[in-house]
Amino acid sequence: MPEFKYADETEVRVSQLMTPEYTNFFGNVHGGDVLKMVDNLAYVCCARYSGTVCVTASFDRVDFLQPIHVGELLNLVARIGYVGRSSMEVEIDIFAEDLPTGKIRHTNSCHVTMVSLVDGKPAPVPKLVCRKREDKARFIQAKMRREMGFKYGHDRDLFLKQFSEMDDEELDRKIAEG
Repeated sequence: MPEFKYADETEVRVSQLMTPEYTNFFGNVHGGDVLKMVDNLAYVCCARYSGTVCVTASFDRVDFLQPIHVGELLNLVARIGYVGRSSMEVEIDIFAEDLPTGKIRHTNSCHVTMVSLVDGKPAPVPKLVCRKREDKARFIQAKMRREMGFKYGHDRDLFLKQFSEMDDEELDRKIAEG
């Protein structure tokens, strides 16, 4: 395993024509199908980076900014933005292209954290070296997201513990408070 890899050399691109089997009940592309493509691309990006099998640890918030239509070409672009000891955060941008007109729309961005595994156990990954300004900014933002995620998990656990210890009357009062 190399000691480090350059952030600007981690980009992976994939395109997929959105055909009728991707349709949801509203005639647009089903969000679950898009997320499956995102997860697969995150795997490719991280497995190539780490040289190991990788598994999904988490998806950051995913907002569907615009619908994706059947007949459009979906273009996904992934790049490693941050690495820990065995984890990697991948940034994925998604664009829908109207093939007849060439018009391109940004439809989604998300961040996926994957973990490198060897023999089923977390395994170290190469250090990420950021040479370009946008890679440095991406790294710092990812590190901040990671720290906020740890804080959110801690706060969520405290919140759930607080409510698990309430009796029915206390829960009813909380509901009545609105």
